[in-house]
Parts: sequence; structure tokens; C-alpha cells
Amino acid sequence: MPLKLRNNYHTEIWAMVEWHQPNCSDGSNWVKKGWWRIGPAQTATVFGGNPQAVNPIWYCYAYSTDGTEWRDRFQETVPPRVFEWCSNTGSSDSRTILMNEFVVSSPNHTHTFNR
Repeated sequence: MPLKLRNNYHTEIWAMVEWHQPNCSDGSNWVKKGWWRIGPAQTATVFGGNPQAVNPIWYCYAYSTDGTEWRDRFQETVPPRVFEWCSNTGSSDSRTILMNEFVVSSPNHTHTFNR
């Protein structure tokens, strides 16, 4: 019952997700994790449990090697390297991104990046 991200774009993408996790070690209630390198027409498993049981509302962001971004209005800071941090955690080389919100509609959900 995992959460997967699928790349339906013509170049590889790098993606991250954020989900609700009460009492995270930094005092926040959210965990952010990335970066998955996902080739065209490929899928990456980004959460191994039942994402719907955690919370139906999730957030994600992705960018492609050609500069395209999948973003919206939900601000977060992320480092340029692989990470799994509580939401309030950052680093001196972190940058601000704008995440999309999506609803997990089933225990085995795939969120797709299209263009």
C-alpha cells in the first residue's frame, strides 16, 4: 500500500514529498523527504506505508532537467541533497520551493507529474 510518484514528462525529474507526522523531533508536525530521480515514464515509491491512513493531504514538488517545475503556493525549504527532515529543519544551503497539495484517494496511490 505505497505512495508512488510517476513521471509522465519527457525528461527526468527530481521530486520530494511532505506528509503529516505529529510530534516530529523539531517540534513541527510534518516530515519532508526527497530527492527521487525519476526518468520519463518511470515511477518511484516514496512512502512504503498506507499514505491515506497517515493523512489524505500530502504535498509535493518536482523539477526537471530542462527547468520545468511542478509547484503551487505551499512554501517549504529543501537542501540540494537527499534528505528526510522534519519541516522546521533546514541548512545553510537550503532553498525555498513552492509545493503542490494533493489528496491521496486510495491506500495505493500514484501521483503523476504531467506536462
